[in-house]
This record gives sequence, C-alpha cells and structure tokens, in this order.
Amino acid sequence: MFKSLTSAAIVVLSGVLAPAQTTVATKQSLALTSHVDETRSASRPVSPEAKAEARRLYKEGVKYGLAGLYSQAAETFEQAVKLDPQFADAHFALGHAYFDMRSWAKAAKSLERAVELNPKDIEAKDRLAFARTMLQPNGGGTKPVAAREQERESPVSSPVSSPASSQVPPASEPSITAKTPARSVETIETTENKTDPGELALTRIYRIGPNDVLDVRVADSAAAQSTLFTVTSTGLLEHPLLAEPLQVSGLTVEEVTARIENDLKRRALDTAKVTVGVRDYASHTILVSGLVKDSGTKILRREAIPLYVVVADAQPLPEAARVSVVRNESNQTFEVDLTEAGAMNMLVRPGDVVTLHANAAQFLYIGGEVKFPGEKTYRRGLTLTQALLAAGGLTDKAKEARLARDDGRGFLVVTKFKLKDIESGKVPDPVVKPGDRITVVD
Repeated sequence: MFKSLTSAAIVVLSGVLAPAQTTVATKQSLALTSHVDETRSASRPVSPEAKAEARRLYKEGVKYGLAGLYSQAAETFEQAVKLDPQFADAHFALGHAYFDMRSWAKAAKSLERAVELNPKDIEAKDRLAFARTMLQPNGGGTKPVAAREQERESPVSSPVSSPASSQVPPASEPSITAKTPARSVETIETTENKTDPGELALTRIYRIGPNDVLDVRVADSAAAQSTLFTVTSTGLLEHPLLAEPLQVSGLTVEEVTARIENDLKRRALDTAKVTVGVRDYASHTILVSGLVKDSGTKILRREAIPLYVVVADAQPLPEAARVSVVRNESNQTFEVDLTEAGAMNMLVRPGDVVTLHANAAQFLYIGGEVKFPGEKTYRRGLTLTQALLAAGGLTDKAKEARLARDDGRGFLVVTKFKLKDIESGKVPDPVVKPGDRITVVD
C-alpha cells in the first residue's frame, strides 16, 4: 500500500495523471495521513485505570447486545476503545454491534482494527469479509447503501428529545455475545433467556402512545410545512392532509404509515409517498429508584426490555443486592436477587416501578458438634463448610451434618452429608440458604 501511494504521488508531481486521478491520489494521501495519526494515538501508553474501565464498559456493552440493544451496545463499546485502543475484543464487539445494525461501513472499520490487533481472529475476518461484500453496489440487495446504514435507536433513555429517525425492525442477525474462544476477565457468562417468545417479541417493537412526537413526511406536501406532530392525550394524530384525526395509539409506525397511505388513496392522492418515524418518545415511562447513581423517570423505546438492562443503565451502587419490580398492570411485586442471572431476564414494561435495595440481614442456625453453636449471619454464596467454620469449627466427634430446609409449605426437608466426603472432594460442598438449620452429629 505504501509503495503504490508513493508511486501515485510521484506521477502526480510529474503532471502525468489526469485531474480525476489527481483527486484520487490526494484522497489516498489524506487517508494514509489519517491512518498514521490513528496509529500514533493507538500506540500511546494506556493507564491501568483506563484499561480497567474499558473492560467494565466492554462487559456492560455485551449485556446490551445480548438484549438486542445494538445502538446502546455500540455507544458503550465506542467508549471502551477510546479508553484502550489496543483492546481487540472491544473493537470486535463494536464491529459486531454495527454488523447487527447493518451499518456495514462502520462495521468494516471496527472489524479491520480487530483483525489488525488479533490476526488469528477467524470470526472477525469472516464478518469483515461479509461487511465488505455488503458495501459493494449490489452486495446488499436492492436497497441503496445509505438506507442500509440507518442506525436503530436505543430502547431506553432519559426523558429528553431524541433525533428524528424512523422505526426499523431489528435485524434477524444474532445479538452480540462473548466470542467463542476462551477469554479471561472479558468472558461474559449468561444463562439462557427462558422468556416466553410472545413476550420476547415485545422487546423488538414500539407502539405509539399519547404525547409521542411523530415525524410524518408526505412527498408531495409543501416543503416549508412542519413534519412534527404530537399525538394527543386521547391518542389521535391530527395531520392537515388527513380527512379526519387518525387514532394511532397502540399502533407501530409501519401500521400508521399504511393507514395514512390508505386515507390518501381514498381521496385520489395515492401518488404521495408517506414515511413516519418517532421523533420524541414520551408515552412509555418507568420509575427507577433506590441504590443507583442515575435514578428517576426513564423512557422506554420498546414495549418491554429486560430487567438487567434497566439496572445496568441506572448504574447500581456497590451495596445494591436485590431489586423489586412493582408491575403497573397487576400491582404485583417481584423480588429478584441481582446475582440470579435467569431472574434478571424478566421484562420491564411501561408504568413499572423498579427499586434497588441492600440485602436485609439474614441468618442460619447451627448446633451439635461445633465449638460455638447458635445463630449465624448469612451471606450470599455461603457453603456448608464455611458455615461450620463460622461456628468455630468441628469437635472431635463430628462426622455428619444434617441440613434441614423449609420446603415452602412449613415442612423441613433434611439432607445428610458425610463430612469426610465433602473434605475429600467426593461430594460437592453444598451452598446453604437463609433460615437453614444445620445439626452436626457424631
């Protein structure tokens, strides 16, 4: 590449190239200069604090990607690569996010950097090749490249105005995940989302509601006419080209577009092309409070989003241990431990109230052949062996531990464990729960 650019520059100086060729050579030189500047920036030393923050952002971005929140994931990965330009996995994840949004040019740029940093990354090479193919004139089908570059919106935000954009259905591509090869601290472990498919579909659509601001454009209408219309409190869209106000509450932008087109066709205006997008989101709100850095009213840009995305967006404080969700529709309350990955997949809907709490003091009870029997404080992840050590350890007579646990109906279910089997590793060290009664016998 350097050799060809040098040759082109020599020919330009000698006046042999045509004006069009001169322009190409100039662009190539500028691109080379930009690349050199980026390389110098990337080679600067990165502080340990910046690397640690970049990896934290990477993990957060992966969670957004798993939830299908590609735009929010991309923003997070962008921050990560700025902090640590040598972070190959972050460049790959950023390219993956743009890939899922079908922003092929941005995907190619990030994936190129990922391959440059890690030439052995086969998946990055495959996705890069695909992105480059889609950038070809006919690579992505009949739609122009500019249309395929349109970015999707983040499904959750603070209640502020957002740029105008149309509602685009999510891509069918898989969401961002931790890459297949084994990672160290970057590996993100997730559990399978067991959400009902019907409910999961709610994370991919947005139904218009009162006070949303729609951007309605009709090709044949006057250019100076405003295209922004606020949905009334009763869910009506009042547009000058409509015969009467249109009920849009509960509809998607695609459905609104179809209804406006049908109305125009009935009045012989079928040549007008209609596009509808959501400019400002206002109807889908939730309230987040408790042990978080960013509390207050949040606006959803989907019909529902996973709880762990809401929690991550609100930035929980270190002492936060559990979260309660009060469902607006049924007034039900759900209590979830922040460490229960499966339960954190539950969907949050408009009107819900999400509160993060510290762990309430919990206890378990130990008796029998231990040095200090009695009530002991419980903490998450406590095992039987650790609980016995908290009781001062075993006496010389101790041989068996009997763990009694409430079955939820007021009856105790007793499980027996041979202590020597746990010590030798023949059986796993069981995890205890709050309220367990442990009796050690000889």
